[in-house]
This record gives sequence, structure tokens and C-alpha cells, in this order.
Amino acid sequence: MPIGKIATFDEGSINGSIEYSTLLKSTKVSSENRELLYTFYAEKKPIKAYIVIITETRDLTTKWRLWLNNFSLTKEFKPIDTVKVGGSYYNLNIYDVTHLAREGKNEFVVSHSSIEGIWVHIINSVLFYEVPEFKTNYKLRAGIYLIQPSEEIELDGEGKNYIVIRNPNKSILKVVNSTGTVTTIGGSLDSDEIEVKGHLSIIHESSQRSPAFLFLHYSENSITPNISINVSGKIGRDNKAVITLYNDGEVDLDKVLLNAMLNGVTIHFKSFDNIKIGQKINYEFFVPKKGNVHLRIVGVKSGFRKILDKDLEWETA
Repeated sequence: MPIGKIATFDEGSINGSIEYSTLLKSTKVSSENRELLYTFYAEKKPIKAYIVIITETRDLTTKWRLWLNNFSLTKEFKPIDTVKVGGSYYNLNIYDVTHLAREGKNEFVVSHSSIEGIWVHIINSVLFYEVPEFKTNYKLRAGIYLIQPSEEIELDGEGKNYIVIRNPNKSILKVVNSTGTVTTIGGSLDSDEIEVKGHLSIIHESSQRSPAFLFLHYSENSITPNISINVSGKIGRDNKAVITLYNDGEVDLDKVLLNAMLNGVTIHFKSFDNIKIGQKINYEFFVPKKGNVHLRIVGVKSGFRKILDKDLEWETA
């Protein structure tokens, strides 16, 4: 019999986009480390926003305090779902923070001061943006689902799936879709996030008795305008990279991010704001030595990202 569950907490369709990010490092908050800070950024004021937290406690009488942008969210610890695992309780809390989320930097704080402490396994933010050019069908599910040894679970999602799983055991948790094995997880106290398209399965290959965990499953199917950035350029004999970025897509972009790497190591980063359709940007930067120069260009529109990779050639004559 399955232990725990993943339940839908929001589902529907919007003229816009959805952005989510997760703090994956398991952190103990106690009298020695009283606060945990999670920072997330909003490209613009969200029309809807959630915070999802998974915690581990020794009992259900825990006291804590939550803050978002210096506003007290709650003083009461009242999980909407709890699953007992061994001598601990795994707890799910979900908060609608639409009225407190703002454009730019947002700071969420978990405060707790007992000697025994609590473990915060994940903090997840979900931001909805209104974008007339976009349409997104979505389903957001969260919970504590124990994936037992030798168990396989199937998750059916249209378009893109985002899952957060945790396997602290010396076993293999395998994520598989129609193309084969996407990744394997195991042996870490922290959680892992995975994005995968289409129908997928999670398989726990283990001879042990301890379970792995599924915390989040978000699925979305978006109809979006074409986001396209044309990149051209070269590196001169003076080690100066001269590039041109051109927005030849169907929509204005909030940002274009440029990350330049030399032999796999970042040597330069630049952000360009409010790039209109048809706008051209000429830009230069210095490359310290010969090597493979790789550009990663990211076009951002209300949390939606389109990535372009390009290698630059060195001028030889």
C-alpha cells in the first residue's frame, strides 16, 4: 500500500507564464542556527504566488515563525499533511503569498530556536506572471510520497514536468521517460530537482528497507511566441571578443543574459534589459588567453527562458 500522497493544490490555465525555484539543501534550524533565509527573484509583480515547505520534526508541537519581506506570515506550525517515517514526522506546508510577493528580490525566513531543532528539506516558490502573448495549462502537486524499495511510480504530465525528489539512501532512484533513463539519484541528504518532458517513471532500485521521497510534481504545457536571439561574432588577434546580439523573435524580452566561458570556466557575464523586437546589441569583452570560448545566451520573458549556445572562433589572419 502506498504511504503518503502527492495532491493537487492548483490547476488551470492562464494567459501568462509560471516560474518556480527550490532551495534543495536540507538545513537544520535550531537554537544554534535560528534562521534559514531563502531568496527568490520575480521578474515583475506576480499575479499569484505560493511558498511550499517540506520539514522534518520529532513531534507535531513545533513552534516556528515565518517571514516574507519582513512581514510575519505565521507563528503557528500547522502542516496540511504529515507522514511519520521512523521516529520523525515529515510535514507539508503551503502558503498563498500573493499579497506579499513583489517585483525583484524577495526574502523568506524560517525562524526556530529549540535545542532539538527542525530540518527544512525544501523551500519552493511558485510565481505566476500575466503575459498576453503566452498561454499555459498547468497542474501543481505537492506532498510527501514514500517511494519504497523496488517500487515504480508513474507520473503523467503534458509538456514539461518538474519534480523534486530525495534519496538519502545508498540506493538508486532512477528517473525514466520515453527516451530512456534521464538521471539517477542516491546517497545525498539534499533533494534534487529534475525537468523532463512527457510521461515519466520513478524507480527505486534498492535491497534496503528505507524509502526515498517525492515532494513536488509540477506539469505545464505552454503555447508561447517564438523567442529567438541571433548571435554572431569573433575574437580578434588583440584578444577582444566582438559580438552582435539581435532579437529576431516575436516578442520583446525582459532580459538577455550573456555568459562567456573559456575552456568551461566563466570569464565574463553581462545582463541586458528590455530588449525590443528587432533590437540589435553590439558588445565587446576581453578574453585573457587562447582557448575554446563558448557563449550561453538566455532570453528571458516573464520567467520563461530560451537558451542558445554558441562557440566563438578566433581570427587567424
